[in-house]
Amino acid sequence: MRAVMYDRFGEASVLTVRELPVPRPGRGEVLVRVTLASLNPVDFKLRSGMLRLIGRPRRPAITGKDFAGVITGLGAGVQGYAVGQRVFGSVAPLGGQGSCAQFVALTTDLVAPTPDAVSDEAAASLPVAAGTALQALTDVARIRRDQSVLITGASGAVGSAAVQIARSIGARITGVCGTQNIDYVRLLGAEQVIDYKSADWTTIDRQYDVIFDAAAVASFAIARPRLQPAGIYINTMPRPELYWAALAARLGSRQRCVPFMLKTTSAQLRQLAQLAASGVIVPHVQETVDMTQVAAAQQRMEQGRVHGKLCVRMDA
Repeated sequence: MRAVMYDRFGEASVLTVRELPVPRPGRGEVLVRVTLASLNPVDFKLRSGMLRLIGRPRRPAITGKDFAGVITGLGAGVQGYAVGQRVFGSVAPLGGQGSCAQFVALTTDLVAPTPDAVSDEAAASLPVAAGTALQALTDVARIRRDQSVLITGASGAVGSAAVQIARSIGARITGVCGTQNIDYVRLLGAEQVIDYKSADWTTIDRQYDVIFDAAAVASFAIARPRLQPAGIYINTMPRPELYWAALAARLGSRQRCVPFMLKTTSAQLRQLAQLAASGVIVPHVQETVDMTQVAAAQQRMEQGRVHGKLCVRMDA
């Protein structure tokens, strides 16, 4: 099979397409022929070594986490899945596995069935981006109807999913994005949109119940004045100073700071599938590329030139 791999940490140029043996599914695993993978910022952060404090992928490593495809093999003990079934999921990358490959073998707690109403393109776009938004807003912040929520990076993959989820709950949403994406974020469901190119949300005299820093552009110290007395700040890029801020906030006030790390489960993937099938979450795919274009696509993501999701065809 073909896969997009890297031997060492570095820039996008370390990625190459190689031939590898097709993996064999172990006990409790399914073998999936990948139709589409989707790219996330965590892919280039792992590849570059930016997340070394969190974990170092065993190398050589295959890049990518999210995928959609068809089951072609079952390991011993697998129940509830069948050969020929459409599934989607997210690979655990620290062992060197990745989704930018023609086949992946992984445990069933990292996959879920793809509903008939959901395309492979949409399914591949869900796990990390929409999963982060869903888990952060519903499990961590526990947002409720009529609460005020500010979302940075509101036109990006995580932020746009967050706007759609918050809208479905009935929250009052303020989205932060660039000038060219204002209409898009309003269409998603934001009542107010702040153009970060002409205004600074951290200086606007308004407080929010939840600040979901999907773009990880601020800090708790900067966001704190914009929080309600019992408000919560969630940042999607964990850093040591955020953990110290989280501890200090718990000791000194009712406000909370949460450095967020996604935990993918089959139950959550099934919930995302239902939300996509019912039209609550509609991922925006900017472009679909082939395996030879993954390095250039990751580079565009690093430069902030991607609006929505980038998918990768595995059969090209």
